[in-house]
Amino acid sequence: MVDLTGPDFNPPDCPAWAKETLPAWLAPHVGRNGLPVQWRPRGMLGASVRGIDRYQANQFVYFRAETAAYLDKEYTPLTVKYQTGTLPSYEKLAAQFTTGVKTDTAKAVALLLAMPKFFRHPVMPPLGAPARPDRNLEDEPLLASGTGWCNEQARVFIRLCQVTGIPARMVHLFGQNHTVAEFFAAGRWALADTSNFFVVPDLAAGTNSAELRLLSAAQCHDRGPGQRAYAEARQRRGKEMLAMSDAELGFKTPAQVAKWRAAEAKLSVDELAQRDIGFGVINCPLPR
Repeated sequence: MVDLTGPDFNPPDCPAWAKETLPAWLAPHVGRNGLPVQWRPRGMLGASVRGIDRYQANQFVYFRAETAAYLDKEYTPLTVKYQTGTLPSYEKLAAQFTTGVKTDTAKAVALLLAMPKFFRHPVMPPLGAPARPDRNLEDEPLLASGTGWCNEQARVFIRLCQVTGIPARMVHLFGQNHTVAEFFAAGRWALADTSNFFVVPDLAAGTNSAELRLLSAAQCHDRGPGQRAYAEARQRRGKEMLAMSDAELGFKTPAQVAKWRAAEAKLSVDELAQRDIGFGVINCPLPR
């Protein structure tokens, strides 16, 4: 197995509070050691990032039959131990967008949908300012920058959930070369795409319950009805973005926006519903 303790995978410039100790039995399922062969040599393993971002790119636990129950029930603490005042900017935003909101699910969704107002992606619309991927920013400077890559957007959303008391964690989607998040509410994990700003309703559960039932990362990538629901939710979000004006999307030239619109219009639910999208999960411990 690859030694994941070396600086390439466990960088010394990652703060100690961001790291965690895993049970020994998980070793074959962590980082490169857990990845299927097709994803080991490319993408999402931290080649262009540093510090905390590099650590998170290489120390995830891969989701498979052997780890599924552990990731669902044991891996992530379901009580958030956040000390008020640690992340004041996150607290302010969380209060702004969740005050008066009754359920944790609704609070998390409100935070997700608010993110384009204060933290955008540099190349995925609605566009933010340019950003280097190797900034290695801790939480407050990251939020203040206003722009981040998909893993950084996931980090911001996770912190917003945590300061609100909602457990949340990072999810690397290898079949999409993309990073999203999960939050825990109503007794279950729910996927939140923190760059495209959507969740996936469990339409099979109906809409009559007091709290909207959402699908987890595992359900969204089951190569079955859950993954089709995920693909359909992604397409719905794409249609919403296609309805946005060029100015709202934020591209600098007509050619850029035309290229994006053409690519988005070609999104195939059938292809996405059948794609192999393995994923890994990593906790985001709070600073202390």
